[in-house]
Amino acid sequence: MHPGESQETPKSTVVVTRAVKQNKDLIKGVKELGYNVIARPTIEITLPDDKGVAFRGAVQNLAKYEWVILTSANGVIEFVKAAKELSIQNYPKIAVIGSATEKTLNNLGLTAMLRPNEQVAEGLIDIFPLPTSNKNLLLPVAMKSREILSKELIKRGWNAHTVHSYKSTKPKQFEPFNNDQENADFIIFTSPSTVSNFIEMYGKENMPNQIISIGPVTTEEIRKNNFSVCRESNPHDSSGILQSLYELINTM
Repeated sequence: MHPGESQETPKSTVVVTRAVKQNKDLIKGVKELGYNVIARPTIEITLPDDKGVAFRGAVQNLAKYEWVILTSANGVIEFVKAAKELSIQNYPKIAVIGSATEKTLNNLGLTAMLRPNEQVAEGLIDIFPLPTSNKNLLLPVAMKSREILSKELIKRGWNAHTVHSYKSTKPKQFEPFNNDQENADFIIFTSPSTVSNFIEMYGKENMPNQIISIGPVTTEEIRKNNFSVCRESNPHDSSGILQSLYELINTM
């Protein structure tokens, strides 16, 4: 049996913390494995503080860039949306981090020229080319994202223009969650902010015992809060999460 095939009876309960706009396919996959699901989104995707003015200005001038680097599925969605609204026809070379980011890009009709096997910023830094005649590079990112990518690329001679394409925030309204009542066995975290927001919203005392992380940056945040990771998905996307849950359900 493989991920996507059903079990006869539900085995355990899984909490999904991904944003509402992104969680449907993941919830569907978890249910198909035979788990009960509790959806408690701990992030919302909103406009950055400047309402996207700097980002749209950069996209309007996309022709001046040699590369654009997209670091998340949300970043892809916002980038393609802005480009279409501004009637952009020609794109620079595109690099991505992560299989989920690349899949989202492909689904929207674009292709990445570069994606590291190691699905973190450090992996892209290791393989990214040095600049030649055009040193301009656009880096649309979420507010409060890691700065290592822009810093390292600037060191290597790129004019890395960082703009905020979206903001990940804690939901203003959310349902309560008491794990003494829900008895959830697992929780899935898909970004560092899903971790920190869950703790802020519901408290460490309501953390389910077994934590599944989408990747190393999220794992780092989990451990920083003195929790251990049951499984880190590989690949670092929804398919890796479902594979982890499939393996776990067969060891219970």
